[in-house]
Amino acid sequence: MAGAHDEEDRQAEGVLAEGIKDETFCRHLVRLKQLQEFLYLEAVPIDSSNVDALTMGDLSGLNRDPKGRMPTAEEWAKVENRTQAIFRIFTPAMRRKFLMAETPWVAAWLPVYFLGLAVLSLVIAMVIMNAVDWPEYFLFIDYLIWLVSLGAIGASAFIGMNALSLQDDITFDLTNTRLMSLRISLGALFGVVLSLPFGFPEFVKFCKLAWKPSVFYDPKLGGIDIAQEAVFLLLPFIFGFSTSLVILVLTQFAEAVQTFLGRKPKAEPSGARA
Repeated sequence: MAGAHDEEDRQAEGVLAEGIKDETFCRHLVRLKQLQEFLYLEAVPIDSSNVDALTMGDLSGLNRDPKGRMPTAEEWAKVENRTQAIFRIFTPAMRRKFLMAETPWVAAWLPVYFLGLAVLSLVIAMVIMNAVDWPEYFLFIDYLIWLVSLGAIGASAFIGMNALSLQDDITFDLTNTRLMSLRISLGALFGVVLSLPFGFPEFVKFCKLAWKPSVFYDPKLGGIDIAQEAVFLLLPFIFGFSTSLVILVLTQFAEAVQTFLGRKPKAEPSGARA
């Protein structure tokens, strides 16, 4: 009996040590393991008739190994069938919760990075004001850094609110790192382009007030003036957060200009009228 147990242990160790070199298969296998763990954490009841289809079984002994073998057609079928079996028992709320858990960590750290960059631009502006013989255009460079930072923070805030399900943009995929990077880049771009002509004087006033409030603070300023200054300073954040709205407005504006120049609007399909 002891010899039989030893043989079983050696076989089990051989299964555990068996590697697969197909990266795509291993990625799907990891996804299946994550789905299994999610089921356990959520305490989702499983019908006894589906236990075999929802367990890892012999797939649990496979792992990534560049020197390993290729997966068999049977192993591919098991991974795909068991993944689909789990997705079939997911409710829409559970599916969304699982996908939100895969939001990249970079979405949490990027706002902190750009916030530090915005604070650094203010600190450098105050250093320039306190220095002698520094070129004044350095303030404009700081202003550009401020616009980029606030625009990126606004886009990151939008992504974070989607991740927390406070807001739902069905056109945006939170699990796609490339789309997230593009969203943040567009937020920074809109923050710079659409805010650049308006807010530089307000930025300089704010930096002066932060530099020497006893000299530049004017108690006669009313609430309207303060609100106006705040709006101009926060414009890049607003544009970065409302990237979808800005794109819609720009698209409508472009279509209006094209119509004004003589381009005929596209005819609606007959099915759309019905």
